Amino acid sequence: MHVELSLIGCEQELARVRKAVQQRQSLLILGPRGSGKTTLLRTALREPGCKAIYVQSASILHEFLVSFARSLALAGHRSTLNVIGRASDVDRLLTAQTSVHLKGILWTAIEREPVVIVLDDIQGAGMRNYRFLQRIYQTKRVAIIAAARDYRCLDALARLFWDPRTIVNIPPLTPPQSLTLFDDLVDRFRLSHLDIEDFRDQVLDAARGNPGEIVEMCRLAAQPQYQRGSHVKFAPLRIDTIMRLGALH
Repeated sequence: MHVELSLIGCEQELARVRKAVQQRQSLLILGPRGSGKTTLLRTALREPGCKAIYVQSASILHEFLVSFARSLALAGHRSTLNVIGRASDVDRLLTAQTSVHLKGILWTAIEREPVVIVLDDIQGAGMRNYRFLQRIYQTKRVAIIAAARDYRCLDALARLFWDPRTIVNIPPLTPPQSLTLFDDLVDRFRLSHLDIEDFRDQVLDAARGNPGEIVEMCRLAAQPQYQRGSHVKFAPLRIDTIMRLGALH
């Protein structure tokens, strides 16, 4: 998403993620597209004392292993660098490895130097992914903080997060919270010259408390192709919002 959400209404969820990172407790965050999962994670990881390895998830095991190893190397994880070295082209080195070799590298590195791992945007994972992560999940002083749209998206990884006490559901914004966010975005995107009252009603009704949709609709409204005088061409803007959120997640 192009604009950082202000996490209105997610103060408790942010505190929960912060605590999980600091105390090395595994956690699962669930919420629909645009609900702010990635923003929540990235905001927590910017805070003092909240150090973790951020990994973009992938359903294909080899792609996931390469992404995982790359993230560790870029974060300066010493045990990973000791195994793979400080190659000038890390991506080429890692991609050339077999999945079996990469699993061995990662298991060894994590067991020697445990970390908190953030797995963002999980969308399907088979048993091979589960068996790899199961060993890491069970390693002392390792925590996995995962994010997905819903429980079904986890597929085989749902076996790691069976305890309801480890699950955080991001709620939709309340109407006052949605209005606060909208008003903030009007100022940020300089939309006050438009017919804001009608546009506000359309945005809040369509978004149904989803902050990502509110942000994206306001962002698009600032572009000339969605304006006719002071009027916002809402129908094409709404269609493009849905398409863009789908592509970004």
